Amino acid sequence: MINAEQILLLISFTIILAYVAGIFYNRTRIPDIVWLLGFGMLMGPILGFFDESLFGGIFELMLLVAVTLFSFSTGISINAQELLGNTRRALGLASASFLSITLAVGGSLRLLAPETLSMVDAFLLGAMVAGTSGVSVSSLVSSISGGFKDMGDSMTLLQLESTLGDPIRVVAVLTLIEMVTLTGAGPRTAALGILFVLVTAVAIGAVVGLIWGETLSRLRDRPLNYMMTLAALFPVYVFAEWVSGGGGGPISVFLMGFTLMNFGYVTRSLRLERRARIDRRKLRGYHDELNFLIKALFFVYLGLVMTPSLESFKVGLMVSALIIVVRFVVATMVGKINGFGDGELIVTRLIYIQGAGAMVLSQFPVKCDPTGLFFSNPDIFTNICIPIVLVSLIYNSTVSPFLARRQLESISRDAKPKTEGDEPEEEEDAGDRVT
Repeated sequence: MINAEQILLLISFTIILAYVAGIFYNRTRIPDIVWLLGFGMLMGPILGFFDESLFGGIFELMLLVAVTLFSFSTGISINAQELLGNTRRALGLASASFLSITLAVGGSLRLLAPETLSMVDAFLLGAMVAGTSGVSVSSLVSSISGGFKDMGDSMTLLQLESTLGDPIRVVAVLTLIEMVTLTGAGPRTAALGILFVLVTAVAIGAVVGLIWGETLSRLRDRPLNYMMTLAALFPVYVFAEWVSGGGGGPISVFLMGFTLMNFGYVTRSLRLERRARIDRRKLRGYHDELNFLIKALFFVYLGLVMTPSLESFKVGLMVSALIIVVRFVVATMVGKINGFGDGELIVTRLIYIQGAGAMVLSQFPVKCDPTGLFFSNPDIFTNICIPIVLVSLIYNSTVSPFLARRQLESISRDAKPKTEGDEPEEEEDAGDRVT
């Protein structure tokens, strides 16, 4: 039996905890996701205040809302014009890191845990964690860059990498899931099915984005426009899922958000010559408020229903260590090839933070295969991703900024001009050489 008062108190304490954790982040260096997951685990598996079965019925709703808002948030975070200057470098870093980490994690898990994860499962898990979290990166920007003025475009590069890497990761995860669910039809049929999903999802998202952008431009001065946009998101997601046969919803919502946020740029590129009259700042502000609420509730919910095991934590810690090493090597190589500055090289190879994206993607196998026909243990993805995300958040909030500061301070000291006391001696030496 559902106790409405307990659920209401749980929601209230969740919001308060998320807000307070954000305030004290600069002091504790512990992101709010860690507190939220811990709070959920404390209330659920540890103390048993809330039974897991109580929340089983709302799983589909929680996941649909979280995936929809996560995909839309990724889309509206991209400013096409700001990407033009650093797109090549950020895309190269995102692509190289994604491929390297996916292959390294997938190959390692297949060798070390062959009985737990099949080959596709291992590489699917690698794709889930092979990407940075834009929200987490943004939270770190102020704490890292506060005392350093000459860091070049390192923070911008990290944010662009997370922005460009999210679509790559979502498409890759959905593609691998499609490959699993269409295995019986043969490789050619599977490839055609995946292509159909991508084409239909992109078409739906772009077309709806243009139509809704024009609608918002005409209704610019009316209140509650964002609520109407939110109301349009879920039908787009459901329609794209239905047309594509599954897997197209997140891509369509992402394209819709991207088109809305870059309506003027997109229409000019298509030579439609439409004026952009969308209040992007207000749209983003309202979405951030709602995203805060949904993110807080989603991670507490994950803590309530998770079934952690010692084996999954061991695997998660091993994968976390592997990601740190692979990222360091890949960022160093990409940085040398693309001519990264000292600050950019230091920051990009030390910071690679996972967050909400990995946790949401870890739920996709359960959503796409609720009967367990193709994935024998779909919960294993979330159980392994949770320690990976926790380690990543703590490491990149404490150790990485410390190491980055030390190295940047060392470079700053080495780059300082010589003292005035040394200048006469140098001038005298120069004069002696001339004489």
